[in-house]
Amino acid sequence: MKQLVYLFAFLISAFSFGQSKERISLHLFDLPAGVTIEEFKKDLGVANAIYEKNGFGKARYKVYEVKSDDLAEQHRYMWLSTWQSDTEYENSHSDEITDFWDNYFTPKYKQMLDEHVYRKFFAVE
Repeated sequence: MKQLVYLFAFLISAFSFGQSKERISLHLFDLPAGVTIEEFKKDLGVANAIYEKNGFGKARYKVYEVKSDDLAEQHRYMWLSTWQSDTEYENSHSDEITDFWDNYFTPKYKQMLDEHVYRKFFAVE
């Protein structure tokens, strides 16, 4: 019985104090021909407004670019979002945000999305 209690305590500790649940979604990309960074930020601003309206915070997506004198030829832009957990990320996908991604953003940026680098990262403690 004592061993069972120790095993149970160990399992609870492992789940409670294991890797952080915080999740970062990172996208490295290049803008499609004819699309300015201002237009791209405006489109992501629509997503940000939907997330904010639904209680998931302001400015969920942030956009970064390399300096103009950087020699990188590909993936000169990055958009980043931080979520408390995968659960929060999944819960943030209302019908409204899914409609935005599926019917506006993805068709408009299809080539970029086909060529971009996307990674989910989790904090290591």
